[in-house]
Amino acid sequence: MKPILILGALSTALGWVHPGIGNTKDDLDRLIHTANSGLEPWDSALTAFAADVHSTTDYKMLGPCPIVTRTKENSTSVCVNEFAEDAVASLQQTLMWIITGDQIYPDNSLALLNAWGHTLTKVNGSDAQLAAALSGSNFINAAEIVRYSTNLWTAEDIAAFSDMVSTAMYPPAAQYIPSAEQSIPFIANWGTSGAKFMLAASVFLENQTAYDTAKHLMLHSQCANFTGSISPTGQTTETGRDQAHGQLGIGNWIEAFYTLHNQNDSIPWFTMENNRLFNAMEYEARVMLNQTDGLPYDPAFNSVTCNSSITPVDWPVISKKAIWPVRPTWELGYAIARHIFGIELPKTRELIFAVAPDGPNPPKAIADGSAFQTLRFRRLADAQPLNKTHGRTPSGLDSGYRS
Repeated sequence: MKPILILGALSTALGWVHPGIGNTKDDLDRLIHTANSGLEPWDSALTAFAADVHSTTDYKMLGPCPIVTRTKENSTSVCVNEFAEDAVASLQQTLMWIITGDQIYPDNSLALLNAWGHTLTKVNGSDAQLAAALSGSNFINAAEIVRYSTNLWTAEDIAAFSDMVSTAMYPPAAQYIPSAEQSIPFIANWGTSGAKFMLAASVFLENQTAYDTAKHLMLHSQCANFTGSISPTGQTTETGRDQAHGQLGIGNWIEAFYTLHNQNDSIPWFTMENNRLFNAMEYEARVMLNQTDGLPYDPAFNSVTCNSSITPVDWPVISKKAIWPVRPTWELGYAIARHIFGIELPKTRELIFAVAPDGPNPPKAIADGSAFQTLRFRRLADAQPLNKTHGRTPSGLDSGYRS
């Protein structure tokens, strides 16, 4: 088996780091080690990941489509599911290659990236922002890894994919000025999803303007800025609505901040505002664990009211809706807090260990965020070696993976 050469930590004259979106070179190196270690929880996580249809060698492409239309009514949506399923598959096929070294996986991923890159011309509809941002983020994460970990992708195909990102995905994902089609863009999770995508696209395209615009919107946009989305207590603007949306928002912030961290951004995003994002993780974890006694809640803290009809009386208490299933939102943020910043998040840890290994996103939200995070980001082992590997022999596990 030909070993993988991960061409990571490449930096341009402008300071771009590649791969540097949702997975760094260190993340991918660690994944090779942990996935093949025989240790739990990675062994069980890998078994589930490899069995997922998006990871299998016989995954059948559902697209591509020249136009993807997502509307709030759904009945008039076109090619949304095909777009999402293929996006997730492109990333999971890429990660299976990182783990196993089997050439069929990057071939499969490139087939998906090239098909959509040469075909998609527009993402539209009243919910275009979510379609472009969420599915688009999966595609771009796959593309970033393939581009900087192989020499298989031709310059012509990279250019076609880049043009598709710039002209079809980016405009609706990055929209923050209302239009006839998207009347309330960049509000709440539309905005957090858009910002996550904008950062991913800016790194892949090495577009400084897009990068700076995303940062500005995260800090200052009217309806989806960071401090307006998460209160000092950790409550989010979705806490009174349901926890599916609450987890999506937190996950979007984690992924966006991780991209900024990986690009060595000068702003301390994860610890800004007195560790506000980590506070939100702890708050939301308590909600998910049904440990809300004494947890402060302010129904007036709700930026969703920005350009909408929702008022504090509509969401008067912490919602218990959608506390199950627990989404694959938590492992990345916990690993960052504990292993990068030395901050322990006890309730987040309790939640993670209660449900690990995590898995995919729900079927109707398959592309919402980084899935299978136990496999991809966990650094804590919880069992003894099982003396088996999955295609690669690790050179040894640092004790930090088991601390």
